[in-house]
Amino acid sequence: MELLAGDIGGTKTLLLRGRWQRGRLQVLARQRFASAAYADLADMVREFLHGVPLPARACFAVAGPVQPVADGGAQARITNLPWELDSRRLAQGTGIGEVFLINDLAGVAHGVAMLQAADVVTVQAGAEQPGRLRAVLGIGTGLGMALLSPGGEVFPTEAGHLAFAPLDDRQGQLRAFVRHKLGLERVSVERLVAGPGLALVHEFLGGGVVDPGDIAALADAGDGPAGESMALFMTLCGAIVGDLALACLPFGGLYLAGGVMQKNRARVAGPDFRRAFAAKGRMAGVLRQLPLHVITEPQVGLLGAARYAALA
Repeated sequence: MELLAGDIGGTKTLLLRGRWQRGRLQVLARQRFASAAYADLADMVREFLHGVPLPARACFAVAGPVQPVADGGAQARITNLPWELDSRRLAQGTGIGEVFLINDLAGVAHGVAMLQAADVVTVQAGAEQPGRLRAVLGIGTGLGMALLSPGGEVFPTEAGHLAFAPLDDRQGQLRAFVRHKLGLERVSVERLVAGPGLALVHEFLGGGVVDPGDIAALADAGDGPAGESMALFMTLCGAIVGDLALACLPFGGLYLAGGVMQKNRARVAGPDFRRAFAAKGRMAGVLRQLPLHVITEPQVGLLGAARYAALA
């Protein structure tokens, strides 16, 4: 069966045309698009599929909540993009037989089954329990989480919008800084535990306004404020990941994804992240038993969308 898969974000969109046969995906074409250059997704899809047979099915993993529609199909709005997606209208507008919309972290969760051993780095082996819940947690431009049942069913969440709870006076001052700078009454965890949050941490510590993509490189080069920023940021990441792990106890494995985790996987294995991850009082021993992995395959969500298109 030929299929179309997409990973739709506010900045970029990845599209893949493939063939699913005997449980394996053969990639026929893959392309990256600037999302804002298109009025809607259907225009982009028609351009990508121009001159080739239309696939029977398509699945798009989108950066935002997906809501079912009462009379069938699903709808979604993309964070930071004025697209309003409707699966039925996409099918009509592109000529594709059946179109599915799923949350982007649900796409990552479905993609776990597509990974090879080389696509995963184990940070903490723990004591894996086959048949137990697994979880994927993505930290990139934002923060998201999805749960994966032993039977393969995926449950997306909006965990990134939980309230940030400071653990000491400095973190309390950081929250106050973010509230004032962004004009917020409530600070969610993804305001700090995501790429833009790293830039806020760096500015809070007196390092000035710096692109978050440059801060790790500055720290590696010996820059003091950047090094302090990375230490605090990884502490925040470890604490939040540990809190979310306690909420669901994924003894089948906790998988970290997203650009921030992939680019900083050595720091995930370092003391700042690991110490904060396990610093849960009486539950510290439980956290040390959880298997913790970093997914290094950057297009795992796209692969998951392809798998969903084939098997839904």
